[in-house]
Amino acid sequence: MKYWYRLVISILVFLFFKLTRDTTVEQFTLWDRSTWISLCYTIIVIFLLWEIVARYIQRAKTSISSNKGLYVISTKATLIVLPLVFLFAWIYDGILEYIVCCDMHDHGHFLLNTAQGFVIGLLIIAYEIINLYVKNAIRTAREKELIQKELAAAKLESLKNQVNPHFLFNSFSVLTSLVEHDSEKAVKFISKLSDMYRYILENDEKSEVTLKEELDFLDSYIFLLKMRHQSAIEVKKEIRMENMSLKLPPMSIQILVENAVKHNNFSVEEPLEIVITNDDEKAIVVTNEKRKKEMLTSGTKIGLKNLSNRLSLSVGRALEITDNDETFQVRLPLSTT
Repeated sequence: MKYWYRLVISILVFLFFKLTRDTTVEQFTLWDRSTWISLCYTIIVIFLLWEIVARYIQRAKTSISSNKGLYVISTKATLIVLPLVFLFAWIYDGILEYIVCCDMHDHGHFLLNTAQGFVIGLLIIAYEIINLYVKNAIRTAREKELIQKELAAAKLESLKNQVNPHFLFNSFSVLTSLVEHDSEKAVKFISKLSDMYRYILENDEKSEVTLKEELDFLDSYIFLLKMRHQSAIEVKKEIRMENMSLKLPPMSIQILVENAVKHNNFSVEEPLEIVITNDDEKAIVVTNEKRKKEMLTSGTKIGLKNLSNRLSLSVGRALEITDNDETFQVRLPLSTT
């Protein structure tokens, strides 16, 4: 389709230049052999220039998001076009004369042909850059819209957890028991529960938080799990990483731990082991033994899928899940920007 579009543009350009050159109606309506050759030349030149410019700008499209990038890519494209139009004008003005062996009315207009070719090249460059810029703007707007939708879904999930009656009931049941038997632990339980909800409220609209912030939140969540399930759940956090300022979506590690607790059987006699490690400086890896429950509670089904979609949009990489008969492992990529 694009080549038909370029063909129509090429013919219109030729007619425009012919109209400006020919001074009378008789000259404009005269279509001899040299006119057809000139038409073919115009079409070939525009096709070649357009293809070269389009391919170059497509390769350099990552630089088009800034004003400096636009200036650099425009200048380089112009420097590519300039020698080409001289070459094409020389071919048309020189070699074709001997091939055709006739007196062509455009023969000898080397500088004019060069100038016209250069103007055509500049128009092609402008069109391709504007076209790519508009496409990038539309794509960026769509990505932002998708991110907002994913964040809205994540916020809905976090809000659901905040008011989840089972979660609150279990937390208050544990708290009641602690108040009666161990007031010191009860105070710590309230403190961790408060820290957890404060983190959720402060970060539910953010797309990313630092790894340190997420791990601090995870400690509060693990504490609540241990207080509720005692030794039935063992969470081993073996993260050895120097750069704790790397970014990831808020509550992402917690979602992976919660997913393991939700989908597996465990007891004091057969505790569920969840191991949280890091893959160099690039990812957090959460691994758990696989003891799949036969009956699962109904959910929103946006946990891992939602997290993976948010990662794809913000980090450019999705969750990497390894699922076999013995273990379930999720690799959570970190963002360095």
